[in-house]
Amino acid sequence: MSNLLKNTNAFADHCGLPARHIFDDLFTLLYSHICAGKKEYQHLYPAVSFDARKVQPLDGYRDADRDELMRLLVMLIAELDNAVPFEDVVTDKYGTLLQGDSGQFMTPTPLSNAVSEFLGSAREGGNKRAEPSCGTGALVMGDLRHTYAVGGKDAVSHVDYSINDLDQRLVRIATVQVMYHSIRHEAPLKRLVVHNADLIRNYDTSPPFFAATSWRGVLEII
Repeated sequence: MSNLLKNTNAFADHCGLPARHIFDDLFTLLYSHICAGKKEYQHLYPAVSFDARKVQPLDGYRDADRDELMRLLVMLIAELDNAVPFEDVVTDKYGTLLQGDSGQFMTPTPLSNAVSEFLGSAREGGNKRAEPSCGTGALVMGDLRHTYAVGGKDAVSHVDYSINDLDQRLVRIATVQVMYHSIRHEAPLKRLVVHNADLIRNYDTSPPFFAATSWRGVLEII
């Protein structure tokens, strides 16, 4: 078990909160940072939009505990920073926190990587992609990792991805995973559109949860 998970579990016991709740809140902070700091990566994504109602403040923490929450956030950021482009260092950790959550299962990272490599040749020339039940983004990250490994930044810059999940916590994590790596490695997708909708009832009919269009997408629209 990683130090991040050990410390998250220990902090959760201290706060009397589920460990998954703590992990979700770390991504709430990262998501808020991405939304608030869009001017910092405007050279990559000139057009960014999001539902401001979904940028949520954190509550339920005592003032004395916020320093520890920030320490966990620094540990998470370090793991993201040390990963290779689009390497999923989140899903396997999150999966260990789902014990007792019926009906949810995160695709293991080795499986998502294997599926992406197996489907890689079929993806060539097919740059409009979708993952309607993305979870924490395991398959999306595996796909982008393989795309980057084979074709570099240029290949990623042609990808137009639409992702969705019914669970707002998961779709937020998937958004952060894709955007954090994209910004960190300066490898923007052509477009990323994120939905938090019921796949059967209203998928792709409500305003996006988050959307980012890169310089390539903007140029081609012009």
